[in-house]
Order: sequence, then C-alpha cells, then structure tokens
Amino acid sequence: MFTKVKKNSIEINILNSHDLSNFLNNHKEHQNWIHENDFKASPGQFLIIPSSDGQIEKILVGRSDSNDVYRDFFCYKLSKCLPNKSYHFSNLEEGSTLPYLSWALGFYSYNSSQKNNSKLYLPEKISKEVQNLVKSIFFTMDLINHPANVLTTENFAKTIREYFDDLGCKVHEISGKELIKKNLPLIYEVGKASDHPPRLIDIQWGKKNSKKITLIGKGVTFDTGGLDIKPSSGMLLMKKDMGGAANILGLASMLILNKVDINLRVLIPIVENSISGNSFRPGDILKSRNGTTVEIGNTDAEGRLILADSLTLADEENPEIIIDMATLTGAARVAMGPEIVPFFSTNKQIAATLQDLSFKVQDPVWQMPFFEPYGKWLNNDISDINNSPNTPFAGSIVAAEFLKKFIKNTETYLHFDVYSWNNGTNSNIPKGGAAQGIRAIYQLLVDHIKN
Repeated sequence: MFTKVKKNSIEINILNSHDLSNFLNNHKEHQNWIHENDFKASPGQFLIIPSSDGQIEKILVGRSDSNDVYRDFFCYKLSKCLPNKSYHFSNLEEGSTLPYLSWALGFYSYNSSQKNNSKLYLPEKISKEVQNLVKSIFFTMDLINHPANVLTTENFAKTIREYFDDLGCKVHEISGKELIKKNLPLIYEVGKASDHPPRLIDIQWGKKNSKKITLIGKGVTFDTGGLDIKPSSGMLLMKKDMGGAANILGLASMLILNKVDINLRVLIPIVENSISGNSFRPGDILKSRNGTTVEIGNTDAEGRLILADSLTLADEENPEIIIDMATLTGAARVAMGPEIVPFFSTNKQIAATLQDLSFKVQDPVWQMPFFEPYGKWLNNDISDINNSPNTPFAGSIVAAEFLKKFIKNTETYLHFDVYSWNNGTNSNIPKGGAAQGIRAIYQLLVDHIKN
C-alpha cells in the first residue's frame, strides 16, 4: 500500500482540466496518446503514459478544478488498477494527506484477499498520521461489514477488548443481569430476548487531569425491530445497526493512536434486538437509569433506549463534551441522504466550527436543530415520556430530543444520526460499511484541545 522509498518510483502527475492544456503544450510528444485515450483529466480518471521502451514513464490522474466536497479523493480507482510497481506524487501540495487516504481506500477489501501490490511513497512527515487514520477507518468498516452471525454481542465485545487492550486502554464490561445490578435497566430490557446477552463496554484512556471527553456509540448487532417487527426489506441492512458504535470506536482509535491529550471515556452499549417470549413489548413502561419512566410506543425505537442509560452514565461525570453516534432514524436519511451526517448540538459555536471544518476535511456533516416544542411530543399520560410518539413528523429531531432529556449536567452535547453505509452513491469510497463524520470530529477535538 505504502512505501518509505521514493527512489526509482514512477511519478503520478495530478492534473485538472486547466492543467491539462498546459501539460499538452509542454509535452507535445504525448499529445496523440492523450487524445487517442480520450483523457480529459476528469476527477479520478487516469492514464498510463508509456516510455519509448515500453515501460511506464508516468501516470496522469484527474482532479476537480473546483471546490468539490470530495476533491482530494481522486486516487480510489487509481490504486485498484495500477500495475504492481512503486509510485509517488510529483506535484501534490506539501502536507496534504487525503489523497493518500484515498489511495489506501482502494486497497480495502472485506473478507477477501487483496491482489494489488502497488506501493505509493508516503512522506515521513505525514506517515504516522495517515497510517493511523487508515487503521482506524479500516477497523470501522470491518466492524460494520461483519454479518450478525459473526459479530454477536459476545464477539463484538471481544473484538473491542482485544483492539483497545493493545492500545493500552482500560476496558471494563458489564453483561447480562449484571446490567440490572449496575442500574442500566434499559440496555438489559432491549437485549434480554436474544440468546446473545446484552452488555456495556466501558473504555478509558488518557490522563485524568486532561479535558474529559466521552464518546458513546449505539451497538445493536442486529435489529429485527422486536415485536414491532420490520418487514424483510427493512432487515436486509440491519447488521449495520451497530454502525454508530463502529464509528465511535474508529474515532477513539484515531484519538488514541495519535496520542491526543484528552481524558477519554468510550461507552458502547451492545444488544441484539430479537423476538422471544420475554421480549419487551409495545405499551410496557420501563424505568431508566436516572429514574425517568419510558412507555414503549414502538420496540423498533430501541437504539434511543440503550443510549439513554449510557448518556446518563456519561453525564454523571459532567465531562466537557459528550458525543454520541447512532444509526437512529430513517428520517435522517430522508432529510440528508446517505452521505451527509446530520448532527445536533447544544453548543452553537462548536456546531458552526464543526460544520465548516467537515467540508474542509471532506467528511461532510450538517447541523440540524434541537427544537423543544417537538420534544414535548414525547410527553406521556402514564409515564414521563414515550420512546416513539405517534406522529409522522420530524423523526430525527424527536429522537434527538429524547436523547437530550438524559443530559442534565454536561453543557456541550453532540448527537450524530449516522447512516454508516455506502450503497454506491459515493464512488470515492468502498461500498458497504462506511466511516462517516469521524475525521471531522477528530479534527474538531484536536483543534479544541490545542485551544
């Protein structure tokens, strides 16, 4: 994938449509070849320029000449197709990392051998950062791509423990009926019907006197919908209902591998929402960790329940920032589609900074509003709140308002309603499990710690 050796490598020349005209004027010997191959320097298009002895002289690759969202992701197809040789960028801006990440994504393959052995020279100055990002993103994508029979609640917990033990973290696990003893009743109730017991993973890393940041990810390994069962078409992608957890774990990996100076806590509630004689039911009234009673309006709105106890647990420490990610609502996809991650924030300044930053790092997120009047729709006659009020409107906002009710102490709270999947709409990254929003959040936290 990468090499530290630049010597004898083949140059990759990056061109946009304007650059191509200058290149043709300065390399008349290549004009016919370029025209015959209809190379227009369109984003991601590439052309091998042969030398007189039949070897490769150089590679031309197209890049957008406008400020496109994915402008630097022009190497995804390139790395998949080039002959197995060593290459280097001849005219990339110093310090630019995204083209290298794009190159690496072309190598990603879930559960199959990678046939491409081409190498790209990675400058020493950015080598560690790039490789840490690649490792974290591949970890996220692998987790999401695992089928539910592989990533059971037990195996998910084991995978997390092994990965973060290797990074020097303290990893604690609460499982089964121990959740009730530890006052995490909603996590237990959602997951109790499965043969694979529910659990909470608690990861801690960093210095206690550093800024306290807590990350939470929804880890539903498979979601049948419970007794409010989904149609078969609605279950096809439900192995990815732990995508919020996978993305949070990838974000945590980035922070730890790059040794960001924070006091980090990561909470991952893990359940399988199954159907059995002891499934929680529509109309049940459940008590949460903080004493709030919740009537179950729909068992398919289970993610917000396991997050509620986790948010309460996190909030008890009053960290500087709480961030959660969850594949929570279809309404978020209707609002933003599959590529833009909608988020909600109680901190206007951080929200504005993050939204702008996300487009700079080409990992787009977009702020949606907390709206208290919609939060009142959760109010209930026979319990404090209902987990899924009977309204067809503003599903993503209502879910966010539900979660916010479990934040009592922490001033800065951000909730991300992430899709965690690329069904092919984004041709710049692999199909399947997707790392979304976490590079933007990572950069936000790095900048926040510095300031």
